[in-house]
Amino acid sequence: MTTNTTNKQINSCTTGTCVSESAIKRPQSYRAPVDVYETEDRYLVVADMPGVSLDGIEISVEDKMLTIDATVEDRYLDLGRVRHQEYGIADFHRSFRIGSGISAEDIVADYSDGVLQVTLPKVVPAKARRIEVRTA
Repeated sequence: MTTNTTNKQINSCTTGTCVSESAIKRPQSYRAPVDVYETEDRYLVVADMPGVSLDGIEISVEDKMLTIDATVEDRYLDLGRVRHQEYGIADFHRSFRIGSGISAEDIVADYSDGVLQVTLPKVVPAKARRIEVRTA
């Protein structure tokens, strides 16, 4: 009895039972799925990042680039050798170019239940005003 899979596998049958050992390759990182919302005063980036701990998230802004990196620890190491795997475990990475309309120093982030929310406040435009001219 042999198993057909798309992964490279070594199939072996012992005592009438067939098992397959996968050559499992952990991807370098996943592209975290995100939704972006806009209100009058901000943008909100919502990213699903299951399996990430708060300590494993790093968010930075440099040269108008918002970068989100999250490390996922392999929580199944103690369970034994993997015989079949459909869910890959990998880190998350996303980058977004932000424009001059974003107040980069006021960006904040919250993480709860595997969902990261990054709030990007818009720059408050200067209000038109009349400037009084004084004598020197």
